[in-house]
Amino acid sequence: MGSSFGRELLSREVVDSHGEKLGTLSDFSIDHTGGAILDILVDVSKDIDISKLPWTVSGGLVRIPIAEVDRIATRIHLKR
Repeated sequence: MGSSFGRELLSREVVDSHGEKLGTLSDFSIDHTGGAILDILVDVSKDIDISKLPWTVSGGLVRIPIAEVDRIATRIHLKR
């Protein structure tokens, strides 16, 4: 994966299955052996209580497994 691909994704809005904004993509982690994206790190909107989300919080960012991502377009759409 080239670095320009990564820069294109960063700061995109992350939305739930209803199109409601969860936050913005801050970073993502990659499997260094295969190059696949493992999970995305989302800077959650301030009006959302992160303690009620089903995902792990790491360094103030919510870590969402890539399996939870429905599609990546101009926004990143989650399955739920």
